Amino acid sequence: MSKKEPGAAAPAGAKKPPHHDGLRDTLESIVFAFLLALLFRTFEAEAFVIPTGSMAPTLYGRHKETVCKECRQPLVVGASTELTRESDDDRVDRLPAGLLARRVTSALCPNCGAENPSIHDGIPFNGDRILVNKFPYEFSEPDRWDVFVFKFPEDARVNYIKRLVGLPGETLRIRNGNVYRWDGQQEEILRKPPEKQRAIQLLVYDNSKVPQRIIESGWPERWAAVERLTDPEQGIGGWIETKTGWAFDASRRAFQINAASGQRHWIRYRHLLPHVDDWEAVDANLPARPYPRLITDFCGYNSYTVSMASPYGEPTNASSVETGVFWTPDLTLSCKIKIEQTQTDGELLLELCEGTRWYRCRVELASGLARLEEVNSQLNERVKQVASVETSLRGPGTYQLAFANVDDRLCLWINDALVEFGDGALIQSFGATENPLPTEVDLTPVGIAVQGATVTVDQLVLERDIYYRGTDGVADDYFHQELAKLQDDPDAWGQAYLKYSPTHDQLELVIPDDHFVALGDNSPASSDSRMWPGGHTVPRRNLVGKAFYVYWPHGVPFLNGGKGITFGHHRDTSRERKLTDYPKYSVPFYPQFSRMHRIR
Repeated sequence: MSKKEPGAAAPAGAKKPPHHDGLRDTLESIVFAFLLALLFRTFEAEAFVIPTGSMAPTLYGRHKETVCKECRQPLVVGASTELTRESDDDRVDRLPAGLLARRVTSALCPNCGAENPSIHDGIPFNGDRILVNKFPYEFSEPDRWDVFVFKFPEDARVNYIKRLVGLPGETLRIRNGNVYRWDGQQEEILRKPPEKQRAIQLLVYDNSKVPQRIIESGWPERWAAVERLTDPEQGIGGWIETKTGWAFDASRRAFQINAASGQRHWIRYRHLLPHVDDWEAVDANLPARPYPRLITDFCGYNSYTVSMASPYGEPTNASSVETGVFWTPDLTLSCKIKIEQTQTDGELLLELCEGTRWYRCRVELASGLARLEEVNSQLNERVKQVASVETSLRGPGTYQLAFANVDDRLCLWINDALVEFGDGALIQSFGATENPLPTEVDLTPVGIAVQGATVTVDQLVLERDIYYRGTDGVADDYFHQELAKLQDDPDAWGQAYLKYSPTHDQLELVIPDDHFVALGDNSPASSDSRMWPGGHTVPRRNLVGKAFYVYWPHGVPFLNGGKGITFGHHRDTSRERKLTDYPKYSVPFYPQFSRMHRIR
């Protein structure tokens, strides 16, 4: 039976409703209104616009977009500093806000290192529009790792958005890219929940986005079939390419093998990220000179060049753009595995290396039993099993896998479902008082091995965790430049890091009662608790609410070659010249549904 529509007439013969007196009607109306108000209050939300890129790539501030001309990787770079702001007035003859003072002229691709001048003519988009729930913090404690909005402690008129990392009464220590809690006797690493951890990983390399032009010039593929040498100083971290075992299908970007029993066959990732100089050599038809480097905290959102209007400074060039400084061993490997057949000893092995410790997930393909193992290269590669569990990765089929070593914890996802290994997945090797340093193996830190099975591997994507820089705002250009020059020499990099890190990459924050520590996801470019001059914490009274949804990233223009019809153009700092190629608005546009998402 269908429900009656609201307001429908009562059927014939129905009894008349009983009469209610006015007082009762009034009381019921008051109670109903109160319940509605309470319901609304429960979901009380306020809209905010993200102004800067301190939370990128989780949330975008004002930015520009393009697609890499070499590998077709989508690129997003910050553009919040292009226009003058009110905060600039005291510095530059009190210029009004909204004038073009700097212009992004090119963007470096984090996937292939190529320079992309097309970003110069890209449309500048406003930051993400988000919803903030103001109710939870009024009646409950904030949770660590929340993305939250608060009044800036130095100026309560200004709203900031960061990630909540430190809780009242704690002492935090930032070093080696991680955050630790110090209780006066021992330190404990602060681990992000696995679902947040996956959401905020940054791209290192997507094997499906191939920079074909530099490959054709002689630059090697980053993934290759390899075999182990007895001398770890030879090849790349003791590995050289081989023609046996795996076959690589360049058109499908896939590796295939029909592996016999009793012997593992490997493919490995080598961090052969081209530099701007390497691309210039390609343009000049010079021979390629590839060399592997350590994976660092290269953030594509910050990697761009600018032209400057006087008196804002000199223009920058691509060679001077920072492409990462600090070795970042917290990695996540994702791939698709197709198993066509397996023998009784069929095995799949995933490996992530971190200094002298190599972490493996070894799966018996016949039974689905997965084992987590730690290999200590300093103890004759002693293998220690730390956890095991039966999984759904069993027999022929196609599986989406992700294996991560992040925040001193090993995680495995099969078809997007987290495998529960328990406490055995927690790595106890390194504490904040130790400095795990890179070795030659960290130039090729990721591997996949198969034995006794017919397997195809594709959709290879490598990502990294956020590296929290332990700085208090006192920049040390020499320290950064020294580390950047040594990225191809792990031993030298490690020695330089040991020398300078105690004063330039370690920070202790003591949090008073009813205060919190806020850090930006874009650590190299975030003004946050690490460097505020008046104090490092956010008082409880300054909390606004929890950010929970991106409801409008930006509209996507169409027509006119994807630029739409533009109007309302900006002016330069002379305030006289209208910039016809730098619009304020563009129509028509359609919603960017792919980036409307829950904030983690």
